[in-house]
Amino acid sequence: MDFNNSHIKNNVIYLTEEVTAFSDIYIAVREKEQRVLTDKTVALLPYLKRNEWEYRVKSTERFMSYLSSKKETLAILDVGCGNGWFTNVIAKVSEKNEVIGLDVNRDELEQATRIFKRNNLQFVYGDIFEIENAFKRQFDIITLNSCIQYFSEFQALFSTLKLFLKPEGEIHIIDSPFYKKDKIAEAKQRTVSYYTDLGFPEMASNYFHHSINNLQEFEILYSNKNKLLNKILNRKDSPFPWLRYIAK
Repeated sequence: MDFNNSHIKNNVIYLTEEVTAFSDIYIAVREKEQRVLTDKTVALLPYLKRNEWEYRVKSTERFMSYLSSKKETLAILDVGCGNGWFTNVIAKVSEKNEVIGLDVNRDELEQATRIFKRNNLQFVYGDIFEIENAFKRQFDIITLNSCIQYFSEFQALFSTLKLFLKPEGEIHIIDSPFYKKDKIAEAKQRTVSYYTDLGFPEMASNYFHHSINNLQEFEILYSNKNKLLNKILNRKDSPFPWLRYIAK
């Protein structure tokens, strides 16, 4: 994809000016959590026997299988791509597909460009709410993998992403938490307590809890309905749903 009014730095394409307020605190928190990974480790993802990664293998492989079933050539946008591991997985499915990873974290985007080098893969820095002209009606599939909690307004995000879709394009939300309306206040308090105990109380204002009421236009492709049984049998699978929206 060709981008007008962009510039490239350390192999990352910049569509908007860099703003570091969120990314600085995000990286600091990840370092405290010991979750900033080396290039060698990122290259192995999601096949890493550590923390949540054992649970994310199944959701990743389900989506790879889904993409493999598509016969047409696809333009795919991975929103909130971070260090690019999932974007790379998507790009591996077919060299004919054109895949873009988008984020606002310079450090992780630069790590992604160091590790993952494919002819059909690009990593882009950009505020999603400021790039409509570049991405309008450009994509067959948009993915959001474990990043929805970093967007303050779900409906604003959803409305923007719809503009990026081609006719009959799809939005997929994977490994992302949603809450019953009466459980949101409790979840917010847990988040405040967690980041306060970690030493970064300001991070709580950058972590958002979205209601399942926002998902009326989505269909559920996967739901972990057997959480207790999986726990008893020690089965590793995502506790979060896989959701799909198809443009009318």
